[in-house]
Amino acid sequence: MKRVTRRYMFLGAIALATLFMAVAVYSCNREGAKKVVVMFSFDENQYSYALFRESLEEAFKKRKQSVDISYYYIDCLIRSHNDEINECQRILDECQRNGKPDLIMTVGDEVTYSTLHTYDTLIKTVPVVYGSVIYPNRGMLVKHPNITGYMDSINVVKNIYLAHQLFGSYATFTMISDRVLDKVIKRYSSEQIATKRDIVNNLDWHLTLFECRLNAQEHKFSFTPFSLRNLSLNTHMDVKQDSLGNDNLTLVAGRNQEFTYIQTKYDDESMNMVNISSGKPMLTATWMDFGNPEGKILAGYFASAESIADQMVEAAVKILNGTDPKDIPQEYSRQAYHIDWRQAKKNGYKVSTLPDGFEVVNLTFRDRYPRLFLVLEYGGIFFSFVMVIVVLYLLMRLNKQKKAARQQMEHDNLLYSMVTSDNLTFTWERVGNTVKLRHDFWEYYKQTPHDIDVNEFKQMIHPDFRDAYDYAIENSNKGHYMTVEVRGDFDHDGRYRWYLIRGKGILDQNGHFLHSYGMLQNIDQFKEREAEMEEARRMAEEATLKESFLANMSHEIRTPLNAIVGFSNLILQPDADFSPEEKKMFADTINTNNELLLKLINDILDVSRIESGEMKFVIKYWSVQELVEKVYNTFKVQMPQHLDFRLVQSRTYVAVKVDDSRLQQVLGNFLTNAGKFTHEGSITLGWEYSAEDDRVELYVEDTGIGMDEDDCKMVFNRFYKKDEFKQGTGLGLSICKAIVVRLGGKIAVKSELGKGSRFSVFLPGYRGGRE
Repeated sequence: MKRVTRRYMFLGAIALATLFMAVAVYSCNREGAKKVVVMFSFDENQYSYALFRESLEEAFKKRKQSVDISYYYIDCLIRSHNDEINECQRILDECQRNGKPDLIMTVGDEVTYSTLHTYDTLIKTVPVVYGSVIYPNRGMLVKHPNITGYMDSINVVKNIYLAHQLFGSYATFTMISDRVLDKVIKRYSSEQIATKRDIVNNLDWHLTLFECRLNAQEHKFSFTPFSLRNLSLNTHMDVKQDSLGNDNLTLVAGRNQEFTYIQTKYDDESMNMVNISSGKPMLTATWMDFGNPEGKILAGYFASAESIADQMVEAAVKILNGTDPKDIPQEYSRQAYHIDWRQAKKNGYKVSTLPDGFEVVNLTFRDRYPRLFLVLEYGGIFFSFVMVIVVLYLLMRLNKQKKAARQQMEHDNLLYSMVTSDNLTFTWERVGNTVKLRHDFWEYYKQTPHDIDVNEFKQMIHPDFRDAYDYAIENSNKGHYMTVEVRGDFDHDGRYRWYLIRGKGILDQNGHFLHSYGMLQNIDQFKEREAEMEEARRMAEEATLKESFLANMSHEIRTPLNAIVGFSNLILQPDADFSPEEKKMFADTINTNNELLLKLINDILDVSRIESGEMKFVIKYWSVQELVEKVYNTFKVQMPQHLDFRLVQSRTYVAVKVDDSRLQQVLGNFLTNAGKFTHEGSITLGWEYSAEDDRVELYVEDTGIGMDEDDCKMVFNRFYKKDEFKQGTGLGLSICKAIVVRLGGKIAVKSELGKGSRFSVFLPGYRGGRE
């Protein structure tokens, strides 16, 4: 008990030491991590921010830069410009109190410019890396040499062309408001469109809705803003107020279903309005809200969240490792075409029909590789099914092993009880080449106790049983249980008695034999009783068989005798007035039943002679061809004229060693039965020779009524008749079977109900003349 307690105490000490070391390593890593503050323009729940944060952290990890990141959100949609500056100042003050950060990162125009407008001393001493600044104020950026980053311009032109590529749309629009940022959007968009002759700039609303549609028919592109603040600024609309006279933007936008919306900035107001009013998929020129399953943005040309985060981290790692921000050029983020698979699938796209050159997001493995997914899915189901089967098999096997072990224990207990209660059961043990028997064995056989060599023990066993004994000993030497019955002379009186030897081998850990043990039981009395019971059973079966034979014979004899006696009495009646035809019919019936009675008596005599061994067989070599031809010629004139009687023979000369008359009797019986039960078609008498096993098959095949499987099993039994009303004794086939067995052959039948039967005799064949 003390040893166990000490062991647990030792394991507990090791666990505590491991935990302490893990905490120490974690603390060291935290201490060595750079403090980074990340500030976002919108609220924390903005859909795309989760992906941006994940991409940011993954980028730091990829570059093996240990950082401790704190995230802040100024939620510019609910704040005025001055409120945004004040919120940024609050965040910077909080960062100063919590410990000066090593780096500040700003994501978005609003938070970047609001942070710079604080003119806080922190941004003068701590490097700043900005990103996703769509409309850079270069004049302000130059005033802060401690700042660098990546700009993200909106590319309106490529998204206008993309609308035509995806939807065939020439007319596009965007939502604007009266904020300063919206004015900048209009200026930037106008500058881009000015370089394209095939795009009509309708940002000043000089075209009516009708004129935009005419331009589209002439394959001219147009880009029109919808005002969120004053509907009067929109393109001339015939209806722009609801029934109460209020401005109705939903009504205005709803009348422009053929226009494709392009998002140029992110705000909840414009996105919600477009989602409500338009049923068409949308495009975007910014990464914000792209991929949101609740929106309708299908695709766009822009810099992705992953790309912006990766570039910002690339600059941040350089700064954290000593590079001056002034030495890192301020560049534009990498842009590309993107498409959201979830929205594409809603709009009828298939993976095979997605446009080339696009980065596809939200494309599941199942949709990308449907066939492979099905294979894996059903493969997984099949694997699970197989595992269930394996587990069930192992459980069944374990239960079986437990049951076997329990049975073996019961068996061993039984053996032990037999050894302790029966003076004819003795234990033995083999060690090496020596067999040791207990003293009660020597006392019973009145011999001096001594060890026996394994060869000496084997010599006591009758020669006929030594092979079985060797096989059992071989299994025992492999660690298995052995059970063998032998006849042995262990008391050296010259008389072999029956013994049951049981035992089991014991192996070492390497599987090598160590020793074996077991019991030796004298079962001579059991064997004598078993022989007596077997003899009694055989005599009882013979008695039953004789009784059955006599009962059947009595029945079969009574039938023709009744006919003979009955019709004889009719003829002998003195006052009977029968016509000559009737008397002839009575005489024919008497003769027929006389013949049947005579055949029955002859069959019974044949059975009796066969069973008593008195039937004489003259065995000689006979040509199979001659025997079969003789039978064919005999029955050719007896077969009904409407049946086709055929002869099929092999060209090989083969002889059989038989009594020809008995074999002809068997084939004749086959042919007689075939004629009885075949109403149309053919009967074939033939033979075949198999060189592989030197065997001849003589057969009779018919197209008669056939038999089912149960009839085939019973057909060679005595007095068995398929149709009790057919003439016959029911002994013919049983006599045939007895004759074939006496000839050293085998009789068989193949039949199918309604298609015919094939009765065969198989005999050893001899080629090249007589042997």
